Amino acid sequence: MRLGSPRGIVLFAVLIVSAALPVRAADTSIVVLAPTATDDRLDPSRQAVAFWNDRLAELGVDAELIEPLVVVESPVVRALENYARQVATRAVGLPGGAYEPAPPAALTNLDGDIIVLLSGQDIMSFTWPMPRVSPPRYFVVIRAVRGPYRNDAMVSRHVVAHELGHALGLDHNAEPHTLMCGPCQPLTAVPDATGFLPLTDGDRARLRELHGRSVSLPDRLTDPRSGR
Repeated sequence: MRLGSPRGIVLFAVLIVSAALPVRAADTSIVVLAPTATDDRLDPSRQAVAFWNDRLAELGVDAELIEPLVVVESPVVRALENYARQVATRAVGLPGGAYEPAPPAALTNLDGDIIVLLSGQDIMSFTWPMPRVSPPRYFVVIRAVRGPYRNDAMVSRHVVAHELGHALGLDHNAEPHTLMCGPCQPLTAVPDATGFLPLTDGDRARLRELHGRSVSLPDRLTDPRSGR
């Protein structure tokens, strides 16, 4: 993912298992694990959450992303980084099914429906439905910001918004210049009045279908700030 021009972006991201069920709840909790309190991806992450809440409100569905809980220098990050590398390796050559790497307890015990790791690794950003976890929960990895093209707030907020779209149940589409287009590299696109690439009519219909009602969530177990 890189900046194509001052008003355009090149957008490409991955949903590793597109057939997975989305998170479905009136209030979906998000934990963002950041390496530092000044990480350049934090504000874009908040903007992406606000974007989705605006779109969900426009659609009139009973769904909302709760303001993210940001955790800095969590003791569980090392285990999550290792798992992110496992998942990225699986995506490019390992079979699925029973071979899908099981999420570590350090991840599944976190108190969130969507766990966003602002990774320190130069790996592809992806959305991963945690295998053998019910109700559905997602692990979202946002790659490290390195180089002049990636270190841009517009690029980062589109990356996060695209990945959150997968967690909400949207697949890739083949329509250029839309948020969920993929794979569309190279795709130079210009955001609309919202500051983001637009959704398609199909995206909106899918969100109405999936989020027309709320689903109860179980109690969570771990405070990510302590690792316990």
